[in-house]
Amino acid sequence: MPRVSYQTGPAPLPNAHPLDYWLSTELSTISPISARSRLREIADARGSYMGAWAAGIGMGAVLVLLGVLLAVRFDTLVPLPSLSLPGAALSVLCCVFYGRVRDRLPNTDRVLINRGPGSLRGALSFVAFILITFLALIALTAKPATWQDPATLLMLGAVLAFLICLLVGAIIVPATIMGRSRESLRNKAANDPRFRSLLEQDLAIWRDPHGNAGYGPL
Repeated sequence: MPRVSYQTGPAPLPNAHPLDYWLSTELSTISPISARSRLREIADARGSYMGAWAAGIGMGAVLVLLGVLLAVRFDTLVPLPSLSLPGAALSVLCCVFYGRVRDRLPNTDRVLINRGPGSLRGALSFVAFILITFLALIALTAKPATWQDPATLLMLGAVLAFLICLLVGAIIVPATIMGRSRESLRNKAANDPRFRSLLEQDLAIWRDPHGNAGYGPL
């Protein structure tokens, strides 16, 4: 009776296609937006981390601006070291981490929860709602004499400008980065050979832990 040998080994990888195939815009166009893939997980996680650190950069810049505005308003340099210096340090620190997450593959197992808008359109709608509400409250509560006082109008203008800067740094910029996360990943892979090699290595070893999903589309 002949002997039958059984060979055991790893199952064949489902990623038979090269990286350029998974990164192609044609494949992304014909694929459902909600379809799950490894590339999309990487892009979304990378965009979330970049957006979070970008928000930190914006908050640091806002603190610097606030220190300058208060110094001018009260004619004293006290707010500068107490607000502007920590703000500058925060911006520099967040710039360092922003560069790190931009140039590395993120850990997709760690979920970064984002409760704000995830696209530029959503961010603009949210910011417009806040600004309209703010202006409506001022219009309803301000006394008629307020609109005739140049100093008060100047202060209101400064507050409004500061609020706009705060909303841009904390909401619009991060939401724009997250909304362009997939396009950003495609451009990064096309223009950065080191980052592309990281994707190639990940493609070579990655397997879908939940089924037979492919590495892409993006």
